[in-house]
Amino acid sequence: MSKYVKILLQAIALLSITLGVFSAQAMAKTNIQYEVINGDTLVISGNGETEETIKYGKEVKKSQIKKLIIKEGITKITPLGIGKFESVREVVLPDSLTEIGDTTFAGCYKLKKVRFGKGLQVIGYSAFASCISLEEIDIPDSVVEISESVFASCHKLKKITLPERLKEWNFNTFRDCPALETIVNNSKIPCYMPWYKKYVTWRVDGKKTKTIPAGKTGTSTRKKLSIQYDLRGGQETKKLPRTYRFGDSVTLPETVKRKGYVFMGWSDKMYADVEKVESGQKKAKFYATWYKYKVESKKTGTATVSFDSSQAKVLLEAHAIRYSVYKDMSLCDEKYCNKSKGRVRIKHLEPGKTYYFEICGVRDPDHPFEKWRAKRKVSICG
Repeated sequence: MSKYVKILLQAIALLSITLGVFSAQAMAKTNIQYEVINGDTLVISGNGETEETIKYGKEVKKSQIKKLIIKEGITKITPLGIGKFESVREVVLPDSLTEIGDTTFAGCYKLKKVRFGKGLQVIGYSAFASCISLEEIDIPDSVVEISESVFASCHKLKKITLPERLKEWNFNTFRDCPALETIVNNSKIPCYMPWYKKYVTWRVDGKKTKTIPAGKTGTSTRKKLSIQYDLRGGQETKKLPRTYRFGDSVTLPETVKRKGYVFMGWSDKMYADVEKVESGQKKAKFYATWYKYKVESKKTGTATVSFDSSQAKVLLEAHAIRYSVYKDMSLCDEKYCNKSKGRVRIKHLEPGKTYYFEICGVRDPDHPFEKWRAKRKVSICG
């Protein structure tokens, strides 16, 4: 056998072994199964890492999954592998899990409860970022690495317990967490908290500090701020909230009235429809939005909607009218008007029938019409 033939056969053998290894690795990574329980609980089981995308069947409706359970045997989870379940409320993780990959649960805005396993070591970049319903996190002592921005923009997060084995502190871990009140630092390293200097004061053993020492618990006091209103000719029918704590979210009541006008919501200087003081908001001034608004039917099978939003602090350039014979506005039709004020005539309605009408305004005609107001009940002229 020639030298070149031997080399060729050796190369083929090596290639076969290599392909076999790759095949075995692929099988290991795809050895993942799932089960749906009662339509709202997803159970993922298997061995190793969930690096390859799980192909879910029609029985998995992501918007309906409220609980996610990862079973023993899984060692790493990633968003690419398990997918995104933004409506999930509870996550249960196994002791076998050693790593939560980057952005795995980021944006799960309804997530309230996370039960970690005892073997977790690494929590990846932004793994729980923007989980705006999370209020408390207890990280197990097995964790040695918490990457940057893991809990960034968790606006309701109030308490966190740091693990004993943590090797490095990154203050961006809690960036944009204005409601944070308690940090239990079980680690052996100090934790610097530079955020919101004018609005949050941290204390350890009663003394002001910007650093939570190793083995200590820090608590914060959040500044009390005022809420201002410009009622723009209206008046309160019930007392409006006048103060809030920095980091709190406060819903703005609609307890105002103005003779001859319809209240269309609150705005600030930039946004046309503001419903609350946001967590972390430093200044809060709101303006009442009033419309002249009328729906009438004077011609057979026709209704006319008149509106004028020109007195709004933020001018709305486009409007839509929706109408239906059903009070819940099901099976409704819509008519559009790209003006801040005008008259919309709706024809071909059924004479003698009762219809319901609502109006919605937006700053840009390309924006969706979502917040409908001022429902009116009108009998169509026959």
